[in-house]
Amino acid sequence: MTPDPSTPVLFEGCFGWLHPAGGCRGVVLCAPYGGEALATHRAWRRFAEALAAAGLPVLRFDYPGTGNSVGGEGDPARLDSWIGGIRAAVDHLRTATGVEEVALVGLRLGALLAVAAARAAGADSLALLAPFPSGRAFLQELRAVALLAERPAGAPPAVGPSGIDSAGFRLTPETAEALRALDLTRMTEAPARRVLILDRPEGRAAALAERFRALGAAVEEAPFSDHARLMTSVQHAVLDCPAFARVAAWLAQGMAPAEPGRVADASTPRLGLAGAVERPLRFGPGAGLFGILCEPAAAAERPAVLLLNSGATPHTGTGRMSVRLARRLAARGIASLRMDLGGLGDSASKPGRRDGLIYCRDMVEDAQAGLDALAAAGHGAAVAVGLCAGAAVALHVALADPRVVGLALVNPGRFVLGDGVTQEEAIGSAVKPAAAYLTRLTEPAVWRAILRQDRKASRVARGLSERAARRLRIGAGRLRAGLTGRGYARDDVLHAFQALSDRGVRTLMVHSEGDVTLGELESQAGAGGGRLRRMGGLLMERLAGADHSLMERAARERFADLLDDLLDRIGTGATGTVRGKGPGPPEGTGALRVNHATGSSPA
Repeated sequence: MTPDPSTPVLFEGCFGWLHPAGGCRGVVLCAPYGGEALATHRAWRRFAEALAAAGLPVLRFDYPGTGNSVGGEGDPARLDSWIGGIRAAVDHLRTATGVEEVALVGLRLGALLAVAAARAAGADSLALLAPFPSGRAFLQELRAVALLAERPAGAPPAVGPSGIDSAGFRLTPETAEALRALDLTRMTEAPARRVLILDRPEGRAAALAERFRALGAAVEEAPFSDHARLMTSVQHAVLDCPAFARVAAWLAQGMAPAEPGRVADASTPRLGLAGAVERPLRFGPGAGLFGILCEPAAAAERPAVLLLNSGATPHTGTGRMSVRLARRLAARGIASLRMDLGGLGDSASKPGRRDGLIYCRDMVEDAQAGLDALAAAGHGAAVAVGLCAGAAVALHVALADPRVVGLALVNPGRFVLGDGVTQEEAIGSAVKPAAAYLTRLTEPAVWRAILRQDRKASRVARGLSERAARRLRIGAGRLRAGLTGRGYARDDVLHAFQALSDRGVRTLMVHSEGDVTLGELESQAGAGGGRLRRMGGLLMERLAGADHSLMERAARERFADLLDDLLDRIGTGATGTVRGKGPGPPEGTGALRVNHATGSSPA
């Protein structure tokens, strides 16, 4: 992996990344809100790198109560703290780099916040990407998106007295009320000397541009044609955005030639929490992997927890789930490392492989590097936790490394790893349990779709036939092994779980009720995972009212309780330090040494 020149930083409770450069004009990136911040995380990181390469020192950061920063979304005065966070970021950038000018670049809600903070922060320039002209406009769109999103049966309404729930994040009524009072079209002073506005085709920023011109700002406008492609979702996340190049060129206008940048402080920042300390770690080959180590002030005799990416979502997790879990565990005296696997989140790219791929076999080595980092901090045994694609990596690192003494697998989409797929491709190949389709075979419309070779119908039929063929092949391997003692199919998941059970590894497998990944479970262990349910050391649970990524609060809390129970069952007998990585199990002990699976599931 190529070393990353950026440096993790902490200031006034905010976590961020400083991308050093030698220019006299610095940039603070103001991210969008919630699910949009997750969807754009990797592209936002690349944008920061491109700006730094052009000579502009950059600071990107998490607002208070978001990402890795201190606080929660339910804390009071969120809007004031977000705007205050931008001002603190500007101050930190000036102190750390000595820049003479600072520009704020905001995306979506980040653009609205950037304008609100600009004058107090002393910003010279503003670049606003798909800005909301007011907090009211933002709330209208967020509410519509939340109401239109598909929700699991039994889940509470997305919009109610507790606020607006969208993509696993909650905007409280207090924060919503504060945002309603924010209207940029009524400003009485120009927020900055120079303003660039990139508006989406259906945007409403023209009035904003007129207002800023009337107040004396030099305003440029351009279309933001990449908007829909950039903002769609984590599943469809893109890494390149030509509009960012337009912004970079504008920011560099009139800037003096860059000189050698100031050397960043090499000390490791520490974030103090109630009863715990968090510190960023860079580890693995070339120190290209990234994670946040959360350690309690008073440690209990329990294994540490290794939290892996959910699909291509960064290490903070969907709805900030990994951060919440880590800090909850710390309150129980349990250390954790939430990490990004190679090519995801804030970890470096893998040579010869595009970013954003999941189900990659070399991610097992990345996870083992996470175990090494935990061991170096004094935590020799660990429970590996993963949601969907992360569950597959957790399973394989447990098979490969004896330091893993427990597993918590949530909605595992595939049980095997290969060369990698995009999250969108993994979702597109998903096939539910057979029973979900059998009842529909009496519908004429279904047969018409099959006969005209409808794409979705063909995919389902192909997935079911491949699943049946795999069951026959795995069954033949089990029969052969029963007669000869060897010959299990290389992707026999039951055999792999039996090997873990024999080793004493305790496993929790959780599925959301009705989740599409139950089809993959059925293909390996029968309807409802019957064979696995009879296996020692393995507990299977279903979560009612839960979606695939556990965006619902009640589902997240229920899983956290189940994880607590798993850690209690493992107890204090598995905390001893294991020196070095295990060589992995020998052939025939359950290692899933297979090429990319043809089975289906989401990420």
